[in-house]
Formats: sequence, C-alpha cells, structure tokens
Amino acid sequence: MQPEQTDLSNVLTDEAVLRFLTLNPEFFVNNEEVLPRLRIPHGTGNAVSLIEKQVSVLRSKCGTLENSLRDLIEVARDNENLHQRLHVLLQEVISAANIEEIVTLTQNSLRANFNADEVHMLLVDAKPATTTARKTAKKDDAGKSAKAAASRAASTRRRKLSALEGLQVVTHTDSQLGLFADLFEAGDTVCGLPNAEQLECFVGKEYSNIASAALIPLYHERQLGVVMLTSRDESRFASGKGVMFLNQLGELLGRRLHSYGAYAPKAKK
Repeated sequence: MQPEQTDLSNVLTDEAVLRFLTLNPEFFVNNEEVLPRLRIPHGTGNAVSLIEKQVSVLRSKCGTLENSLRDLIEVARDNENLHQRLHVLLQEVISAANIEEIVTLTQNSLRANFNADEVHMLLVDAKPATTTARKTAKKDDAGKSAKAAASRAASTRRRKLSALEGLQVVTHTDSQLGLFADLFEAGDTVCGLPNAEQLECFVGKEYSNIASAALIPLYHERQLGVVMLTSRDESRFASGKGVMFLNQLGELLGRRLHSYGAYAPKAKK
C-alpha cells in the first residue's frame, strides 16, 4: 500500500490517477467542490442529456461566482486603501493651521485618491456682526465706522482667499447659494453632471470638457460651502456611484471650517 501511494505522488499519469481513485473511493464524497470543474461524459448519442446540461449550467455559475468573488475582494482591498488615505487626510485637516492649508490638503488628496481632474471649492463667509453690535453701531458714528471697517476687512479676506486656485468665497447672502438649495437640503454628495448654472458658478462658461462631477455639501449648523470634483470621464462620477467616503470627508470639513467662524485667521493685534 505505501509504495503505491509514494509512486502516485511522484508520477501523475492517467494510470496513477485511476489507481488513486480506486484506492480512495470516497475521494469525491470528501471533495465535492472539485466536481463542478470535471468534465464527465454521459453517453446519449447525439443528444445532450439533462445531467450534462445541469452540470454545464452549474460549471458556468461556479465560474461566474468565482469571478464575482475576486472582484469583491479587489474592491474591498481598494476601499481599505482608500479608507487609510482618507484617515490620513482627516488627521491633517484637523491639525491644519489655517483655511489655506485645509483647502490645499483637500484639493491635493481628492485629485490623487479619487482621480478627480479638478477640485473646486465654494465657501460661505460667516455672517456679519451680531444684533447687539449692530444696535451699538447705530448709536454713534464710532460704531458705524467700526462696522464699516469690519465689512471692508471681511471683503479683503474673501478676495485674498478667492485668489487661491479652485477656491472662491462668497457672503451668506450670495444669490449663487440658491443653486445648491436641494443639495444642502438632502445633505448628501450627489454624483452625475451638474446643471449649467452650477458648473458656471465654479468654472465659468468653459465647462464643456467636464463629463461628470461630484458635489459635496459642507454644512454644520449653517451652510458652509460646496466642494466639486470633476472628471473628463463620464463614468468616473456617474450617477449612482458610492459616496460614503466623500460624505465622511464633507462632514469633517464642515465641522472643521465651522470652527473658524469667518474664513480667515483673525488679524494679529
């Protein structure tokens, strides 16, 4: 018995396989997973037997399931890598020293990790002085002057930030925000092709090369802005794409940007 088994392990021939199966009649009982891969003739002349047809269908389904499993494993691996990169970005955003750094980090990461051709950001500046401050401003000329100076300073900050590539800052009363009312109301990232007015808001009239985009609303206690990722590939951000990671990024950015109040560090006294 032992010499024959040693011989079977060294020489894989038809006769060796036959002897092995003869010596191990329970092989296919103990290894049923191999049966769908086997081609076993079932003599029926020119006709195809029901058994052969069933085996053929099962073999096809087995191959399809194996391919699907490989695809799922690959997607899971990609998602894990993306999750790790997103985690690094979130840590960097949390520790960023100013708005400019947050914008740069976000744009670079989205271009690298989400294969976006361009990343544009629309941020909403904080509301003006409180009601108490406005009442005080009405009482004397000094108050009015202080309010005017604060307004000029805020305008200067918006112009400075808007000079950054792919970023524009608007006031909370800007009419452009109405273009994204549905986006803010839903609170989730939207993939597809934005309408002409939304595209023009970010890039002007030269948007013919944009085939798909993702719009991420930034919201925390108030409307804070919108991030738009664009691609020349219509399938990259096609409608129905998964947006879980983009939603997570949008929530973190909203909380981080809200902590600044106005979109600029306070001027040194």
